[in-house]
Amino acid sequence: MRYKKLILGMITSVFCLGLLNGCNRYSCDFHSSEEAQKYVLAKLKDKYKEEFVITKVKTYKEEKIGLNWVIAEVASKENSSKIATVYARNTGYFKDDYHAHYFSEQLKSLADPLFQDKDFVKDYQFEIQGHTTTTKWNGKESIEEYLEKREYEIEVYLYLNDRKTDEEYAKEISDIMQEIVKSDLNFDISVYVNDEDLIFYSLPDQHIKPDIEVILEEMDDVKSQQETLKNYKEWKKQNQHNETNPE
Repeated sequence: MRYKKLILGMITSVFCLGLLNGCNRYSCDFHSSEEAQKYVLAKLKDKYKEEFVITKVKTYKEEKIGLNWVIAEVASKENSSKIATVYARNTGYFKDDYHAHYFSEQLKSLADPLFQDKDFVKDYQFEIQGHTTTTKWNGKESIEEYLEKREYEIEVYLYLNDRKTDEEYAKEISDIMQEIVKSDLNFDISVYVNDEDLIFYSLPDQHIKPDIEVILEEMDDVKSQQETLKNYKEWKKQNQHNETNPE
């Protein structure tokens, strides 16, 4: 009997050790938001060899099937401007988008030539966004390897000179998109005139056919959406005014 207990104890110890190794020496089996946050910080430290802080718990949920998960926003303890989103489950599944900070400057340097020295471009700005992924980037990989994995997006805010026709804008956007297709970089494009009026938006999988007619159709859709949004804001503003100033 004592022999059986000894064997069972050894099996249990091996099983528990396996679980801990699967969660990288710390427990991923969290059962509260606080435990989930501790797991997230420990996992990030182990993965990136950096200290992090939780800036916001966006969602914490416990499913009836026993699956607990959390979505949190974190920041580097050394540089609070380096933020990331994390998704973690109590099964050990973990993904984040912090890796983009390692390659952001290189991505910007690759994107710059596509928009420089174009007389119809008034200004442009970049934001580098990573995809939440389980890939274990450490920043020592080559930029070629990172580009091949395509776990990032370059969000470009493009400002064109105003007082032109839609057809002229469509031609300019088409020229930019053709260069983007050749570059094989992952871009989200938001195009503005008058510094604030959005006239065009495109995701990476929409850049394949930069035809002027297709762009004009998208411009019409964006214009319609902007008009709807403007009308909604005016309605909401008027409605709030009526509520605070009843007759």
